[in-house]
This record gives sequence, C-alpha cells and structure tokens, in this order.
Amino acid sequence: MNAPCIVFVDNEPGVLNALRRLLRLSHRDWEMFFFSSPKEALEQLKTLRPWVLVVDRHMAEMDGIELLGQAAHTVPDTIRVLLSGDAQMESALKATAAAHLVIRKPFEREVIDDLLTRARVLHQLPLSDGLRSRLGRQDSLPVLPEVYQQITQVLEQQEPSVAEVAELIRHDQVLLSRVLQLVNSPFFGFNSRTHDVEVAVMRLGLQTIHNLVLIIELYQHDSQVPRALGDRLMREAMLLAEQVGALCDSRGVNKTVRNLAVVSALLHNIGMLVLGDDPQEYSLASAYLLELWGFESDVIEAVQHQLDPEPPADCEPATEILNMALKLRSGSMNDAKEAEDE
Repeated sequence: MNAPCIVFVDNEPGVLNALRRLLRLSHRDWEMFFFSSPKEALEQLKTLRPWVLVVDRHMAEMDGIELLGQAAHTVPDTIRVLLSGDAQMESALKATAAAHLVIRKPFEREVIDDLLTRARVLHQLPLSDGLRSRLGRQDSLPVLPEVYQQITQVLEQQEPSVAEVAELIRHDQVLLSRVLQLVNSPFFGFNSRTHDVEVAVMRLGLQTIHNLVLIIELYQHDSQVPRALGDRLMREAMLLAEQVGALCDSRGVNKTVRNLAVVSALLHNIGMLVLGDDPQEYSLASAYLLELWGFESDVIEAVQHQLDPEPPADCEPATEILNMALKLRSGSMNDAKEAEDE
C-alpha cells in the first residue's frame, strides 16, 4: 500500500473510537484501520503493510509486546509503537526490543501528530527495501537509553536542574565513572580534576552532558554491543566532535550551530551499531535511528549527508561543517597512509 497507513490495535472500543474521531479530520491523507482483536490485526498486516502499527500493552487475547514481536517478522519495515500506562515499560522494552517507540496513556493529540510526521520523514529517507527491513527486525535496533530519556525530561522543564541530572547519573555507577573519566580527560581541557558529578555537569553544561550520556550508554554500556566496537566508535565520535568544534570556532558560527554540528559528529556513526562498517549504508541507518528517536532535523540532515561528495546546496550549516570535517579527516588519513607506503 503506497498511501500512508496506520493500524491501531486495542481491545477497548472506547479507545479506538476516540482515536478514530481524533484523527479522521486532521489526517485525511492517511489510511487508518482499527482492530479490537490482535489476531485479526496480525492476519491483515501483510495486506495492509502499514507505515505505523500502534498496539496497546495489555490485551486479553494477546500481549502487546508479543504482537509487536510477531509484526517485526511479518512487516519489518513498519514502525512499531506500544501504548502503555506502565511506568517500568522502558526496562521491559530494553529486554524485548519489540517496539521502536512507547507512548504513555493517556496521551495528547500532539503526540500522535508528531508520530505521523516522524513516520512520513522516515518513509521519505532514501533507504533500500533491504535496509528498511534490516533496520526494522526485532532485536536489531539499539533502544534509546532510559537514563537519556529521563535527562531529556529534566531538560524540558522550564528551569532544568543540574542537581537532578547529576542524581540520575549518580544512580548508575558505570555511567558515573565514564562521565568523570571523560570530564577529567584532555579532550575537554579543564585545568583541574573533579570527582563530583554535579561539578562535572556544571563544567560541561547540561546539553553536553545529555549528549555524552547518550553515546556512553549506546557505545559502552549496552551489553549487545561488543566492547571493542563500542570503544572504537565512541573514540572516533569524540575525535570527530573535537575537530568539528575547532572548525566551528575558526568560522565563528553561533552557539546553536556549533552545538548542532558537535552533536551530529558525536552521533555520526551510530548506524554502525546495526550495520558495522558498511560505508554505503551506515549514514542512512544513522539518520533513520536519529529520526526515530526524535532528534533535531538539522542533526538528521547532517548525519544523512555526511559522506556526500557535495552536500545539498540548500543544506543547514551543521551539514556543511560535518561534511567538511569528514573530508579533512579522510584527507589526513589518506596522507598518512601514503606516507607509510613510501
């Protein structure tokens, strides 16, 4: 089915009716299907091939996670979303990897609007059918870390609390040790060392800590990622971020552009967690993951076009900067290789 299509599964007719009323007027270009029976929904998925599948967590006929797990094999390129009122759902998802996204019940209309917008962008990414299926299979995608999501919620507050972010990090001893190790490393260039995580957060700033937590959790704290691979990817990301920061400073760009460019560098190789070192596809896989997780469009664009021979003419500054930094790095690496060969 070429038209955008979404399937909802919930054994409560009231919920389905509310969704139907909510979306029929505002998203007329979407095909929408509503099922109260999980088994009936599964039978129809191959025919409907929805862009998005939204499933309730607790259903009598079949558990929502089980349904999404089966859907991952039936329609692997479908975005799988779980509706849940369970406060511990992120932990369950980390173990099952059945859902790409979790929506908490009750939810606002804006949440569904954002989901459909994100699905449209993901569908428009120029991924091959094979790559889409590979990215969508169960257990193949890294899960956005729970502590990262918790820090995101703190940063969305009107007055984000340094102490609250520090406390979240303090509860995870592995994460705490890595944050302190990095803040005391030559990379950040501070004159004195600290073993106080709250001081570390104040020195680096909330946004930088936010980004560091993400790459530490994904590259070095995820048991599904081989340690050698995680260490290498994180080291490459940190070195590229340093180079991007220096390039931004030489160009005198504003703080917003600098932050977007540095974040893009930190996350440029996230797709390698799924694909390994395939240079033809990891840029698109990285962009797919970042869009799925709701990152800024500037970051997604920069990561998507990082290896383009020439970035798009109308691209954002962060895209041009990341692309240039990778060209410079590639040139330096080629020069070093040529020198070794002589």
